[in-house]
Amino acid sequence: MNNHFISTIALLIIVWSVSGCGNCSGKLSPEAERSMYDLSNGATSTEYENETEAEQPKQPKRSNDGRDQETRLRDCRPDNRDEGMARVETGESLAWPARLTNVPEQVLRRKAYVLSFNTETLLPNWVAWKLTSEETDGPWKRKSAKFHEDFDIDPKYQVFPSDYNRSGYDRGHMCPAGDNKWDKEAMRECFLMTNICPQLHSLNSGDWNSLEIQCRDWARQYGEIYIVCGPIFFKKSNKKIGRPRRVTVPVGFFKVILCMKGSPKAIGFVFKNVPGHHARNEYVNTVDDVERIVNMDFFPALPDRIENRVEAKANLDDW
Repeated sequence: MNNHFISTIALLIIVWSVSGCGNCSGKLSPEAERSMYDLSNGATSTEYENETEAEQPKQPKRSNDGRDQETRLRDCRPDNRDEGMARVETGESLAWPARLTNVPEQVLRRKAYVLSFNTETLLPNWVAWKLTSEETDGPWKRKSAKFHEDFDIDPKYQVFPSDYNRSGYDRGHMCPAGDNKWDKEAMRECFLMTNICPQLHSLNSGDWNSLEIQCRDWARQYGEIYIVCGPIFFKKSNKKIGRPRRVTVPVGFFKVILCMKGSPKAIGFVFKNVPGHHARNEYVNTVDDVERIVNMDFFPALPDRIENRVEAKANLDDW
C-alpha cells in the first residue's frame, strides 16, 4: 500500500469526521426552527461566522480594562464531563451553557459574568453568572456607571448607547446593576452594551426587574445561585433599532436559575417583550421547556442524573 493511497484514505476519514459529526451541522430541531430566529442559516458557530481564521477582523488594540485580548476573549467554558460534586457545587462555570452551533458567538468573560455575543443580532445570545449572598449588596451604585460601547468587540459590530435614542426601548440589562454593587469594575462592566438588550420600559422596570430582585433574595436565602438569561427571537421578528437600523429587537426574554443547596432545583421564566404585568407564576417554565424555545443546553456541567431531574420540573413553591 503506497503512501499516496494511505494519505488519501486519511483525508477521507478527516472529511467524514468533520462533515458528519452529530450536532455539528447547525440544523435546528423542528421545535427550535419554529421558535428560534434563524440568523445563521445552518452555519456552525465561530467567532465571526463564515470567515476563515485568516479572514477574521483584527481585534481592537485596546480592551475595556487594558488587559490583553487573549486573556479577555478566551473561551472559558468547561467541557461536558461529570466533574464531580465538589466542582459542581462551587464552580462559577456551572452557569455556562454548552457551546452554540446554530448562531454566531463570541465568548467574553467579565469580572462578574460571562456572555456569548452574537455578531448578527448585535446582542448577547446569553449572559451567565453565579450570584452569592455577599454580592447582593455593596457600596457601588448604578449612578457611578454609564452605558458604553464594548472595545472587546470588533468596531464594525460595536453597539453604542446612542443606538437606543428615541427608539422606544430601554437599555435593558441582562446581568443587572443590582447584582454588581459589590465591586467597582463589576458595576462598570455590567453597563457594557454587550450586556444590554432593547426592552420595553414596562417590562424592564416591571416584571423583569421584580424577578431580578427575587433572584437577589434567593441568593441571600440559599447562599448562591446560578443564573443564565438572554433574548428570544422568532423568524417573523425583524424589527431593528439604531442608526443605521441594525440592533435586533427581541420578541421576548428567558431566565433560568439553578440552586445547588440541599436538594438541587432549577426553574425557568419566559417573558414577552410587550407592555403589561402578570403574576410571576404565569412566566414559569421548566428549564427543559426554555431549552426547546431557545435551542440551548443549560447547566451542561451538571452530572446527567441531576441535570435531567432538575430541568424537568418547575415549581415556584419550591423556592
